[in-house]
Amino acid sequence: MIRLPLSVHARVAFLAIISVVATLYVTANSIESAVETVVSDNLDVKLDTQIRVLQEQVAPDGSFSPERVKSFPALAKPDPGWGWHVATPLGHWDKGEDPGKVEYPLPYVHVDDGIFSGRGNALGGRPIHVRRLVLSGANGPGTITVVSPRALIDFEVGRVHRAINRVLELVLAVLALSTFLQLRIGLGPLRKLRNDIAKVGRGEAQALPMPQPADLQPLAREVNALIERNNASIETARLNAANLAHAVMTPLSTLSLQMEHEGASQESLALLEHITQRVSQHLRRTRNGAIGLGSRATADVAQVVALLRTTILLMAQGRGLDVRNLVQPPCTASVDAEDLSDMLGNLMENASRYANSCIVVSAREENGALVVSIEDDGPGIAEQEIATALQPGHRLDEQSRGFGLGLAMTGEMAHLYGGTLALTRSDRHGGLCATLTLPA
Repeated sequence: MIRLPLSVHARVAFLAIISVVATLYVTANSIESAVETVVSDNLDVKLDTQIRVLQEQVAPDGSFSPERVKSFPALAKPDPGWGWHVATPLGHWDKGEDPGKVEYPLPYVHVDDGIFSGRGNALGGRPIHVRRLVLSGANGPGTITVVSPRALIDFEVGRVHRAINRVLELVLAVLALSTFLQLRIGLGPLRKLRNDIAKVGRGEAQALPMPQPADLQPLAREVNALIERNNASIETARLNAANLAHAVMTPLSTLSLQMEHEGASQESLALLEHITQRVSQHLRRTRNGAIGLGSRATADVAQVVALLRTTILLMAQGRGLDVRNLVQPPCTASVDAEDLSDMLGNLMENASRYANSCIVVSAREENGALVVSIEDDGPGIAEQEIATALQPGHRLDEQSRGFGLGLAMTGEMAHLYGGTLALTRSDRHGGLCATLTLPA
C-alpha cells in the first residue's frame, strides 16, 4: 500500500486540530473536576457537621445513645437518600439510607481532620456520596458514616457540563476559524513561492522574486542560483549545437553544389544526400535535446516575421513578390527565438520558392495556443502528397536544389515544443497553407 506524503497544509492543519481538541478536552475535564470538587466540598461541610454531632454521642467505651440525636432533625429523621451509621465494638446504630457497597479510594479523598469521602450505591441502587470517620476507643475501633444522594453533586456537575459544552462549541468554532486564517496567512508565502516556481517553469519569469520571508530566503536564493546555472549550461549547449550545425552543414552544402556543378554521378549525389541526412538528423537531436530544459523562453512572433519578411524580399528581388505580415503585436510564443526563426524561415522560404505573386503570414490564438499560418498563391500540393511532404528527404519539386529537410525539421521542432505543423490548401489564395501551432 502506497502512502502519499501529506502536504504542509495538511500537516499543520492536522497538528492544529489535535492540539485544539486535546486542549479543549483537558480544559473541560479540569473544569468539571474543579466544579465537582467545589460542590463536594460544600456538601461535605454539612456531612462533616453531622459526623461531629454523632461523634459527641459516642462514649469512650464505645457506647452510643441514639436518644441524644433527637434534637437534631437532620439526624433524627433524615430526608430520602440521606442517612447515618455508627458502628463500635458494642453495637451498630443507623438511620435512613443504607449505604450498601461503598468504595474509599486510596489515598483518601477530601480528608478533613480524619474524615474522608467515598462513593458507591445504596441497597436500592441509587448512587450515593459518603463521608466516614474512623474512631479509636478503649474497646476497639469504630466508624461513623453519613450518606447523601450523589445526585446533589451530579446535578450541579451536569449543569456545568452542559454550560461548558456550549462554551466549548463556541471556542472550537473560533479556534477553527483562527486556525484556518493562520493557515491561509501563515502559509501564504509558500503558496506564492510555489506559484512563482510554476511561472519560471512556464517561462513567464526568469527567476524567483526577491526578497522572500526570512525562512524562505535561503531556499529562494538556492533555487535562483540553480536556475541561473541551468540556464547557462543549456545556453552553452544550444550555442555549441548551433555552431556545430553551421560548421558541418555549410561545407556539406558547398560540396553538394560543387558536385552538381562538376556533373557528379547520381550515385555520388545520392550518397552525399544520404550522408547529409544522417548528419542533419544527429545535429537536430543534439540541438533539440536542450529544448524544454531550463526556463521556457518566449519569442516575439511579429518581430521574427518582420525580420524574415525583409530577408525574403531581398532574396526575391525582381520577381515582384508581395510578402504581407498580418501578425499584430503583441504576439508571443513560448519557444526559443532562434528556433522560431528557423521554423518560420523554412516555411516562408518554401512559400517564396513556389508563390506566384504573394505570401501572407497571419497569427491567431486558439484554445490557449498560437496558430501561425503561411499562405501563398502558388500551385500548392496535391492532397495525396501532403502525408509524405513532411517526411525527411521528400522534396516538393524534384528539380529544385536541396535535400527536403526544411518541412521535416520544422515539423519535428514544433513537435518538441508540444506543437504541430499541418499542410493544407489555402482557401483565400489557392496555394499552400502551412499552419504552425505553438504554445502561446
